[in-house]
Amino acid sequence: MPGTAIFDLDKTITRAPTWTRFVFFVNRARIPFLLRLPLLLGHGIAHKLGLASRDSVKAHSLRTLAWLDRDALEKAADAFIAREVAQGLHPGAVAAINWHAQRGDRLVIATAAVDLLADRLAAALGFDQVIATRLDWAPHGTVPAPRLSGANCYGTEKLRRIREHTFPRPIFAYSDHVSDLVMLEQADHGIAVNPSRGLRRAAPERKVKVVDYRIAAGYPHTEEK
Repeated sequence: MPGTAIFDLDKTITRAPTWTRFVFFVNRARIPFLLRLPLLLGHGIAHKLGLASRDSVKAHSLRTLAWLDRDALEKAADAFIAREVAQGLHPGAVAAINWHAQRGDRLVIATAAVDLLADRLAAALGFDQVIATRLDWAPHGTVPAPRLSGANCYGTEKLRRIREHTFPRPIFAYSDHVSDLVMLEQADHGIAVNPSRGLRRAAPERKVKVVDYRIAAGYPHTEEK
């Protein structure tokens, strides 16, 4: 019977993280952005040192996009995702998505990426549903749009939002990062895609399958846990 396939996005479907590259894509060659770059990099380092949250880092980078209106940003997102689909995806992830589509499984992206990007990538690849970090475009005084709407969809927040839904089983879950370990462990089939060091170390004892999606191989993923 058809089930559900839940995919992380950055470094699971895509070869590289999307958000920082999109910020550079939009702001390339802008002198105000280049002048602000040391501050952005410093904020990123503060996060690595545990002195700043992921939410604050993303909110800070969002401010660099405030010089464009929503229509211009959406056009930039269209161009960025078109390039990503053409040359930035793991071949193995594309093969996995196609395999699940042929099975009739419900295809879900669950990601910390913002909806501005995640919704477009999902549409291009035939996904049924997106669970992502949402943006707020409504006017709020002097605070520029877009802004984060709610919490960054990462780690426990992503797991909480997945649990708000009842997905048909069996559930296949795909991610590259240890922050998604519980999601992988609780799925009927957890698949670690080119995993981070922490996830690669934890995968064997949690019975999570490790795959290399830099190539299109290794189907189907139907081993019993």
